[in-house]
Amino acid sequence: MRFAVADDLAADLESAKTHLRQYIETAFPAGMKNFELDTFPNAEELLKNFSPGKYDLMILDIFMEDMTGMEAAEAIRLQDEKVPIVFLTTSQDFMLEGYRVFAAGYLLKPLEEHVEDFNRTMNHILPSLVKEEKGIPAVVDGEAVEIPLGRIVYADINTRHKLTFHLMDIEVETSMAYAQCQELLLTKRNFTECYHRIIINMDYVHRMEEDDFVMKDGTRLPISQRRKKETKAVYMHYLVHR
Repeated sequence: MRFAVADDLAADLESAKTHLRQYIETAFPAGMKNFELDTFPNAEELLKNFSPGKYDLMILDIFMEDMTGMEAAEAIRLQDEKVPIVFLTTSQDFMLEGYRVFAAGYLLKPLEEHVEDFNRTMNHILPSLVKEEKGIPAVVDGEAVEIPLGRIVYADINTRHKLTFHLMDIEVETSMAYAQCQELLLTKRNFTECYHRIIINMDYVHRMEEDDFVMKDGTRLPISQRRKKETKAVYMHYLVHR
């Protein structure tokens, strides 16, 4: 799981970081092996580092200078409709505004005085994220790792004839056979094989064109001419039922 916290007050940023880490350690100790946390001193830095699907949860202070947390959330929602966004605030006055960006919750500052509310909010959000944060076992550079399903943009065979998982911010070459990858991914509702030895995660599709899928990072992946009708039907079914 990967989290982002943005707050222009260093003490509040550290407090949110500490409480989140303590919560994960207590409630989901097994999740610590995949726990990643990025912190940002303002909304602008957060948006520079943001990409769709990169984070499983984002915690934003509302009252940041220059760009507020609410403005940052609106920019995020233009690219990512699914990531849960929780606001840090000293006031509940902005709760109605949060409906515009489908806020998952509000955390009142100082967090030390609202630990029960913090835990209650995390209890509401994180169990479903942990449940979804399943990975597939793979061997990378001789080491056994677990690749989170939700981070896979697409998988293909590279020029070295090795299976490669393309994540949002890294490419991972593995010794896994492509046939095994098919067995693991194509049973999931959001994965489909659009071309010979290319499996895409439809959660990361920006748009479908006549002969290509355009992914959210700009990558173009071809649609098989032989299976074009079937592939487009699968994608339309996904859009209707996502």
